[in-house]
Amino acid sequence: MRDLTGDPAALGGAVTVALCGHWEHDGDCRWPHHSSVEPDGAEHVVTVAFDASPAEVPLVRRRIREGLSTGRLTGPDGVGSTWRLLD
Repeated sequence: MRDLTGDPAALGGAVTVALCGHWEHDGDCRWPHHSSVEPDGAEHVVTVAFDASPAEVPLVRRRIREGLSTGRLTGPDGVGSTWRLLD
């Protein structure tokens, strides 16, 4: 990620929204996951560990990428964060 403005936790929130529909959802996640965000100079590295059947791995990876590609998320505090996904 590059050009992050706002809360780095928004990156993990975007992943959860992509996989679960919202960060506050009923029941367990369909694909249990954990996101970590580490600064790396002017960029941030997002690592997502998830549990999915081998057949669902491509779908989960696509959803994660789509979630991060949005480049924005408004958190529960109403504050927006933005970023740019690097290829």
